[in-house]
Amino acid sequence: MKKILMALAMVAVMASPALAFQCPLLIKQIEDATAGKTDANSTKAKAIAAEAKTLHAAGKHAESIVKAEEAAKVITLTLKKK
Repeated sequence: MKKILMALAMVAVMASPALAFQCPLLIKQIEDATAGKTDANSTKAKAIAAEAKTLHAAGKHAESIVKAEEAAKVITLTLKKK
């Protein structure tokens, strides 16, 4: 039982840094995709990406990724309309 708990703890410790590196990449992709655009969905995506950036800075990487993915879905809506 002790070995299982130790293994789970190691997975959690190793997953956190991986998430930390993924956040900025996702946020940058959103910022690049919305650069120079002023439509409603791009503006909404920029705002959500800003929230993701704030969460990342606070060390809440899993929540930051969820927000970044939410922003990406908003951008996808813009692309589908074209």
